Amino acid sequence: MREIFTDKNFRLSKILLLIKILLVVSLIIFFLPLIILPFFNHPCADDYFYGFQLNKNGFAAYQQFIYNNWDGRFAQTFITSLFINNNFLFSHYYLHSLLLLALNILSVFSVINVLFKFILKEKRNFSYCLMLSLIFTALEISCIPECSTFMFWFSSAITYQLPVIFLQLEIALLIAFFNSSKNKHAIYALFIALSVILTIGLNELFLVVQLLIFLSIIFISHKRKKVILILFILSFLSAAAIIVFAPGNKVRISDIDSKGFIVGALSVCYHSAETIWYIFKTPFIWFASAAVFLYAQEVKRQWQSNIYIEKLNQKWLLPVFIIIFLIGSIMLPVIALKGGIIPERYLNALICCLIPLLFIAVFIAGNTTKHQIILSATAIKKIVIYSLLVIGILCNTYIVDAYKSIMIAPVYNSILSERETALKRASSTNKIAVVKNYNLALSELMNSKYSKATATIQQIIIQKPPLLFFQDDLQTYNSIDILRKYYGLDSITVKKAPFQ
Repeated sequence: MREIFTDKNFRLSKILLLIKILLVVSLIIFFLPLIILPFFNHPCADDYFYGFQLNKNGFAAYQQFIYNNWDGRFAQTFITSLFINNNFLFSHYYLHSLLLLALNILSVFSVINVLFKFILKEKRNFSYCLMLSLIFTALEISCIPECSTFMFWFSSAITYQLPVIFLQLEIALLIAFFNSSKNKHAIYALFIALSVILTIGLNELFLVVQLLIFLSIIFISHKRKKVILILFILSFLSAAAIIVFAPGNKVRISDIDSKGFIVGALSVCYHSAETIWYIFKTPFIWFASAAVFLYAQEVKRQWQSNIYIEKLNQKWLLPVFIIIFLIGSIMLPVIALKGGIIPERYLNALICCLIPLLFIAVFIAGNTTKHQIILSATAIKKIVIYSLLVIGILCNTYIVDAYKSIMIAPVYNSILSERETALKRASSTNKIAVVKNYNLALSELMNSKYSKATATIQQIIIQKPPLLFFQDDLQTYNSIDILRKYYGLDSITVKKAPFQ
């Protein structure tokens, strides 16, 4: 009998090892495009707008110009100017995508590390925490509606991904603050205050997010919370005042036509439903939630009679709170746009904030449910969880878009490189540029370089790379004018494809 059990355990351990290897391979497959594609990426019109204004006004005056004429995102203005200064961004456009990806994983790692150390009271090694960090980052990317603006378009990535990174670091710092010795309080408090200022200064969404964190701190019964609350209030109010009362907000809003209350209300309902759909449309979120639920049941005993679990589990408090947070986060930009439709890049950041809240709700449900999901062995439970995660990582639309983008990226890179060369050449000669729009350049490239490619290859590369292509800068007058000003040209003539 002992030999039968030993043989069964041996087979289970081999299957578990195989599934772990598959999990690592799936993560490599997931993240590989995010490492390759930045080297085929090119700046967009908004990037050139910031570049022109910075070259024109100088570093200090540029901050004032944007604040007075564009928006109040003072942290975003300052950080973008650091990248763009001396045109560094345009010769190293790959850097921001790689840097933000690495910082995102690092910030998630910091949260997971302090969660295990201070909250869950479990010892986990570096590789385990790193694995969870990669899985969570992959989940974020799988759920967001517009990866191109979250990862690759510089001005948007700084505005919407960087505050998510600072927010994750802030959460890690808050957990450490409430669970560390007094000699580290000043350092943690300083960085928490800085994080509050930076996240709000990067995007208005984080006014709502920081308000949620403020309420969470009040919710905590802890003797140290008075100090951090005072610091939090000062940081919040100062950053909010700077961003809300910026003269540039009035300038931008003045060009927006009011849509009315009914349209605004419909917009809030639509975007709220849209956000929920984006999160739950991929099986990855369901499988990850199942893993959290099973883990919560496994550690249920050590969380019995926990005061915070009992408070959050009262009468659907947390789900209602999540819905209020979602609606409030949607209402803020809808009101700012006078009832208009908000861009999907805004939903990118909102979804990244909602996913941890959903996991907290799932964890509490797993801890408080009376029904226990029983699996006969720990190895079987791990095999089930790892298998679901592998499926979730590989079975989502991001994977399709990512590898399609890798196939099309050389074509995209060739077209944009040729365009930039033509603009630079014109800026140093007759100041008059003649350039092809994307469709014409693509058509000529297909008729020359790819004329002998198979029909399947042609059908793929004739498309625009989903993760790199956001819009053609030669489609609108404003974008063309931005390029003209940045390159110091008198005029730009756009050659278009027939029947376009």
